[in-house]
Amino acid sequence: MRRYQHQWGVRLALIFGIAIFASLPSHIRTQETAPQGRQAATATPSGFTVSWQFEAVKVSGEVTELRAAGVTLLRLRGEGAEGMAQQLASQLNDARWRGVSPEALQVVRVRGGYELQLDGKPLLTVTHTLAKQSGSEPKALAQQWAFRLRQALSWQWLAVPLTEAVIAVGEEVTIPLLGNAVGSVQVEAVPSEPVRWRIGVEKQASFVVVRGMEVGSGILRIVKGNVGVRLPFRILHRAGRWREAPVAWGRGEKIGRAMVWEAVENAVLTALQLQLGAQWQIFPTPDGQLPPFVKPNEALTCRVQVTGEQLLPVDDTLTIPLRSFPSSLGDADLLVISNEPETFRDYRVLCRGLLPVGQTVRFMLHHRNGLTRSAGLSLELLNTEEHPVSVVARFSYGTPRESELQVGHEATAGFLQGLTDDAAVRLTLPAQSTYRLLRFALKPKDTASALAEIRLDETAGVAYRVVASSAVPPKTELLTGTQLAEALTSSSEPPPFPKPMRVLEATHVAGGAWTFLSVGRFGLQHPLKGRTLHGNYGVVYRVSIRFVNPTDRSWRAELLVEAVGGVARGAFVVNGRLMEVPLLRPYQEHLLHAFSLAPRQTQSVTVVTIPSAGSFYPIQLVARTQ
Repeated sequence: MRRYQHQWGVRLALIFGIAIFASLPSHIRTQETAPQGRQAATATPSGFTVSWQFEAVKVSGEVTELRAAGVTLLRLRGEGAEGMAQQLASQLNDARWRGVSPEALQVVRVRGGYELQLDGKPLLTVTHTLAKQSGSEPKALAQQWAFRLRQALSWQWLAVPLTEAVIAVGEEVTIPLLGNAVGSVQVEAVPSEPVRWRIGVEKQASFVVVRGMEVGSGILRIVKGNVGVRLPFRILHRAGRWREAPVAWGRGEKIGRAMVWEAVENAVLTALQLQLGAQWQIFPTPDGQLPPFVKPNEALTCRVQVTGEQLLPVDDTLTIPLRSFPSSLGDADLLVISNEPETFRDYRVLCRGLLPVGQTVRFMLHHRNGLTRSAGLSLELLNTEEHPVSVVARFSYGTPRESELQVGHEATAGFLQGLTDDAAVRLTLPAQSTYRLLRFALKPKDTASALAEIRLDETAGVAYRVVASSAVPPKTELLTGTQLAEALTSSSEPPPFPKPMRVLEATHVAGGAWTFLSVGRFGLQHPLKGRTLHGNYGVVYRVSIRFVNPTDRSWRAELLVEAVGGVARGAFVVNGRLMEVPLLRPYQEHLLHAFSLAPRQTQSVTVVTIPSAGSFYPIQLVARTQ
């Protein structure tokens, strides 16, 4: 979040023996110990603002001057003069930062003239030609230039490691004062309202701490002794602030990747206070990937970035714990089917209603984009309360594509795995806001398919909607007055089916006739609306088959699935293990489970399945021995 300033300050503190990093104000006239007329503050290319520096200034086509604080120290003429002056300025600036003594600059006779050496290293050779250009002798000119350079190296100077102080409202930046300037420190800001400051000393090194008070900009002036710098400042709001440390909540034997990431995103959203206009992103770290499953009470590392126009960014890497909670979703009480129309051809609300308190509502969502342009599809939860509300959720979805059979199968298989693991996450819905649990980007002809279960445990007004829109909407949005009124008064359309579960039991006797159990043949009936759920899509089937061997020989027992309604795929949890069935043609069989049934043995097989949206149901389970 503010790492880029703090880390820079720490590096400088280590280099110069200073502990902190800041920004500054201005109410003192900047003065220098060098002669009048020099430049008061110059930002160096390396990101420092200094009171003065050595610099090469080209004054004509063939003449370049070496200046310090605006004062001409020497003049070079001829081809290559500008390059020589620039190199000389760089060497002198470097020596000044290293604290080289002025007495380290010496004049040494060499072949061809006199050489200026600084700390034993050559700076410039004054040849007869160079001296003649200046109307002088080599030795006299070298001594004259050495005298001026020693004078300049002895001048006091002040620097700060910033070209601009950018500070967030409510935050502080500590700026070390660098250089050889001595004396008391004075600070001023123009205007003064956006900032407050204090001056400190640590280990004989001075620093200024500047705090952002309100949005604004201006100039900070810092003077130490008779030397000063002018530093521009800007005070901006931080794009986001952490109200608390984010904590994600999950339960079950293991939790799938999509649900874990939803819990992590929700934890960040709940803990982060965003400025108006801010946008946030979150990424898994270190490799940008989450494992397929995560167990409760583990921790995940993610990177959170928050940006916005005229806002200071947030860029934090966080370790977020996934804490366990005890409350299971249990069996669903209601089933909401969002499938009418299956193919939408305009942007509108496709399904709506209110979440009942204390009941688990299962959603089966299956829609195709029938438009000639892209669309967004989302399952929304609308919290009408003036305070956050929590819900418990389990969900799975397929990757949108044209094959509705494949996307429906993916949603079913993932949901059955979560159901088997009793996996769920607890989510916080922001006050008077829309929270989009599921969001899909659909190209033309793409299908989105999902299964979700949601339970509202506290008395609160929370509505749900499935919405087709022109683009994928943001994760959350504040409710408008119209949306708030509609959420509080809308009835359930379509009405949910009660008790979306079928329990099938059968016994197969070894050597006897095959045993058949139909899945999806007899649809749920709505007791009040006279509606039938053909295919029983979204209904959980819990099947128990007893294989009984009354004989004195062993039999091979088999459990198969047969597609009797048309082309189909399926997902089945057989004795606690998820099995996915490949594409089956009409009346094609697929072996789910086989085992040896010993003489006089009875063995039970359990199956949990859900008719997959996009497939043609019914299908039937076949128990046989041979």
